[in-house]
Amino acid sequence: MVSPMSALPATAFPRPSRGGRPRDPSRDGVIRAAILRLLAEVGYGALTMDAVASEAGVGKATIYRRWRTKQDLVVDTISDLNRAAAEVVPDTGSLEGDLRGMMHRMVSIVSGPIGAATLSLLSTIPHQPALAQAFQDGPLAVWRKPFEDLWARAEERGEIRPGIPNSVLAETVSALLVQRWLVTGLPVDEAFADEVLEAVVLPLVRKPV
Repeated sequence: MVSPMSALPATAFPRPSRGGRPRDPSRDGVIRAAILRLLAEVGYGALTMDAVASEAGVGKATIYRRWRTKQDLVVDTISDLNRAAAEVVPDTGSLEGDLRGMMHRMVSIVSGPIGAATLSLLSTIPHQPALAQAFQDGPLAVWRKPFEDLWARAEERGEIRPGIPNSVLAETVSALLVQRWLVTGLPVDEAFADEVLEAVVLPLVRKPV
């Protein structure tokens, strides 16, 4: 699930200042890369704000101007990078094209540094309710709107029957990708995503002719 750190999105997501000197947006990408590296290497429990500052080569004040707590630091970073991926999925004009684009973006997330860092959180989340809620409200919520828009467009075009967005059938888009990522250890790539789309997802969700 690991690709070069240079593949990280470079888009910055400004936040209100925490006080003191204005933040330097040019450092955001460096700090995000450091956070993901450390999460993958040492896990959430051993990660510290000081370690992030050292890994990124910035002062501790630079970190604290962005985030007050470790939880904020981790959830905001993973949310922002997921958002950057989700926002580039185009409206292709068809259910198949939209789902393929969405699933390919999901593959790029789980098979890269963001996915590796997320894996390190999964053993911690069940034991920290505040982190679990932040994860629900952050990274997971980022993908809800693009999927809602995708299903709405498909319903308007008459490609799916009503009720698909909130059904078990909708979960097939990500379920097999996540299972392979978390359980089997087999490659999660675009070829696998295409196979899942064509053999499982589309036959289940398309409106019968």
